Amino acid sequence: MRHGTVLIAALAGALTALAAGDTASPTKTFEIAASRFEYKPNRIEVDEGDLVVLKLHSTDVEHGLAIKALKVKAILPKGGEEVSVEFSADKAGEFPFTCSEYCGKGHSRMKGRLVVNPKKAG
Repeated sequence: MRHGTVLIAALAGALTALAAGDTASPTKTFEIAASRFEYKPNRIEVDEGDLVVLKLHSTDVEHGLAIKALKVKAILPKGGEEVSVEFSADKAGEFPFTCSEYCGKGHSRMKGRLVVNPKKAG
């Protein structure tokens, strides 16, 4: 009998949260490797409102990753240590990301793109 009561209470709580519009934003996680003079992958795509988690590492020297429009910045130490950055994709558009730490003569070519698709009506 007790298990049925717990299950009903849990379902009621979930239905109440859904009715109130209390749904968590989806989380999109990406692993990005930085090396002279590129990011792999160099394009990521999410939806407006998503929570974005970037798991970053360098395959060679110190690099950085900056998305100025979203105030995102990380330094990736040489040696491959993973650095995680988390942010909300709170506005639609295309946002370049660049290496924010000088990494050699091709540094200025080290770029990528974050695409944030607009929220779907509904």
